Amino acid sequence: MEKKSPRRPRRYLRSRITRKLILDTALDVFLIEGYAKTTIAKISQQANVGYGTVYSHFKGKDDILNKVVDNVLDEFYNLLEIPFAPATLDEARDAYRTLVLTSFRLSEQHQPIMKVYQEALGQSESIAGHWHNIKDQFIKTAARSFSYSQEKGLAKSFDIQVVAKAFILMVDRFIWEVVNEREKDLEHIASIIIEMVFHGFFIKE
Repeated sequence: MEKKSPRRPRRYLRSRITRKLILDTALDVFLIEGYAKTTIAKISQQANVGYGTVYSHFKGKDDILNKVVDNVLDEFYNLLEIPFAPATLDEARDAYRTLVLTSFRLSEQHQPIMKVYQEALGQSESIAGHWHNIKDQFIKTAARSFSYSQEKGLAKSFDIQVVAKAFILMVDRFIWEVVNEREKDLEHIASIIIEMVFHGFFIKE
């Protein structure tokens, strides 16, 4: 007879529900108040949970905002988990274009909270550090994919770390251009960036 998976304790489920409530409520408060005016007290009051309960789940306001933005980026993180194994240059181009275009579309879709996050980047070292770590992870992922492309003979011989960093920093800059509505034709931007990368780094077929 097949064994049933053990049930999660009710306390664990209540904790998960409370954590989600706090994050959902915090999102609303951040959007209304902005970063500077949002406080743990306002979040706990709006969520109707104790002040200490919020701190039992999160380290503070910055930790909550980082988690909110991480949730926004979940779709992008899922794309990064897909193995990068193109057999042709066209497949590699399509994979990169999908990643870049997804990052822009998510930024546009979640523009209000991304604007709050941009405000926080200029005021909080922990927020800036978190975003720096996110970019570092993207750079490492890009470096691995560039390395794979070199090994398969799809790309020229370049300093992989420098190329990966330049690529991600360029995408990062345009993310904030999209957030601030200075760029609206997302497909055009993504195509230009990818063509720049592929004409400079990859080998023409």
